[in-house]
Parts: sequence; C-alpha cells; structure tokens
Amino acid sequence: MSRPRVLVTGFEPFGGHSTNISSLLAEQFVGLQELHHPWDGIPFEVNFTFDILSVDRPGSVRTAHRIQTGESWDAILHLGLCEQCSLPRIERRAQDLLRMRIPDNAGRQIVNEVLTGDGDRGCWIDPSIWPRKAFPLPFEISIDAGAYLCNETYYRTLEALISSPHHNRALPNPALFLHLPSEESIDLSVAREFVETTVAFMLHPTPLQPVDVVAGCLLNIEGEHMLARRSAGQDQHGTWEFPGGKIETDESWRNALIREFEEELSLRVRPFHPLGTWAHNRNDVSLMIHLIACELTSPSATPVLHVHDRCIWKRGGEGDELEWTGRDGEMDAHLAHSD
Repeated sequence: MSRPRVLVTGFEPFGGHSTNISSLLAEQFVGLQELHHPWDGIPFEVNFTFDILSVDRPGSVRTAHRIQTGESWDAILHLGLCEQCSLPRIERRAQDLLRMRIPDNAGRQIVNEVLTGDGDRGCWIDPSIWPRKAFPLPFEISIDAGAYLCNETYYRTLEALISSPHHNRALPNPALFLHLPSEESIDLSVAREFVETTVAFMLHPTPLQPVDVVAGCLLNIEGEHMLARRSAGQDQHGTWEFPGGKIETDESWRNALIREFEEELSLRVRPFHPLGTWAHNRNDVSLMIHLIACELTSPSATPVLHVHDRCIWKRGGEGDELEWTGRDGEMDAHLAHSD
C-alpha cells in the first residue's frame, strides 16, 4: 500500500511579528514520518510536504492554484497563527468574506467584501467526533476562521478541491485549517504533536467504515431552507430531515444529490458545494452526512412527496419543537450562522 501524502502549510510572519508559529511547525513536516492510527494506535508512515505561504493574495491562492494545475495530496492541513487564542482551534467553515483589520504584507486591506458571492464553504470531515483524550491538550472546534488571510486561504483551497476531478471518490480528499496560539502560549513540541494527531484523524476520520451520504440545503428566494418529514413506514418516521441519501458506488456527490431529490421529491436541483459534514455511527458503519448547498433548476417547481408526508421552509435555528432525524437538528442550527 502506498504511503499517504500530506501537505502542511504555514504563513510567513505578519503584523509586526518576527516569527509565525505556523511556519515554524510546517517546516518540520517534510519526508517520511511515523504517525499512529487514531482509533487503534497502529503506527503508519506518512510522506509529508510543507509550504510556507506569503501573507498576501498570491499566498492565499497558492495551494488552490497547485490543485488546479493537477497536484494532489491525501490531506491538506493549513496552519495559521491566532493571536487571541489560548488553545488550538480546528476550523470547520470558511466564510465568503474578507474583513482585514490590518493590511497584509503587500499593503492590501479589504474591508467587508465577499470573496465570490457563492456563500460560505464547509469541510467534508467531522472533527466533532474525534475523542479529545487523543490530543495532547484541549482544543476548540470553530466555525469562524476570521476574515483575514487564514480564512481566504481556507476558502480558496476548499473551492479548488471541490471543483477538481476526484475520480473513484465520492468527495475530494480532505482539507482543514488549524489555528494555533503563539509560541508564548503553547510549547512547539506540544503543538507539533497536536498537528500530528490532527493529520492522523484527517487520514482516518471515523472509527468505523465511512458511508457517504448527501443532504440538500435547498434555499428559496426568502433564504429559507427546505425540510421534509419522514412518512409512516419509513425508518425514524415522523422525524424531520434535509432531503438526501446515500452516495452509491462510483457516484459523485453532485449526481447523488440530483438523483435523491428526483427520487424523493420529483425536484431537479443544481448542487453547489458542501456546507459541512456531520458523522454518526449506526450499526457497523459511520455515516458521513454532507450538507450540500443547492437550488432548484426551475424556481416554480413544487415537490411531490414519495417518502415524506410533509415539507416546510424555515430558517436555521428556528423550530426547536421539531423532532429531528439523526444529527439534522445540528445541521439546521449550523445554518443559523450563515442565514
């Protein structure tokens, strides 16, 4: 079996700092290194490559451009300095926003501008299920990567990955952004161990065999998303969910979402990109529920219910009285931060 290839990036110093913990760490990840499987402890080798990004627009799109020209890795971990953090922060979301409180190293300072207008993007692994005791120190899981170069870099990488060819995979290989406190707040050896553990989980993100599932975040012109209630005779009947289902063998996430909406609701949708992923174990598999932003190809189309008995439109975080399917309630609450 070939060794997994992992890219770790850091940033050059910025904002008056003489060093940047992210580059100090990234430079340590080069060549073959031994990690331990996060679920069973078995050692395995990883072939690391590092890159130090400039703190300007060319640096923010450097990894994305490498992806677009055909380079690939089994995982990409971006590291960045979080000046106000006392603990590491694993970022789940990249915002479609630039709000630069200070100029970058090229003198660029953009305030309150969208990056693309396509909306926020989420990663397609779920760090919330990773046991905290596996890491060398406590950490936070965040959906706010800031609105500076870290966020811009993360956004561009996720955008490039999801648009790149990923044959024989339901979704591309994963990317995450890890914010780290400064060297004054965290020992470099502990930070290195944290990075190693994060990479090990990225390569083995679930304790059981993963099964990829798509769920559609279908928005109307009012910015509300559709939910459907499972009908009698269905598993977990009476619970509310984002429509979708399992990605079949050799099926892309886009085609799976199109097929599921046609089968369940007789609706034709246009998929955009993942908003986030929620995993939960069921029987002998780990279901990876990928929430996908989408829209109707015909805005006037109305649903025909085949496996549901009711559908509604709502905003994220509203409707606490609903009984949810699986972790769909968490997915709904997540959207409250994007509505």
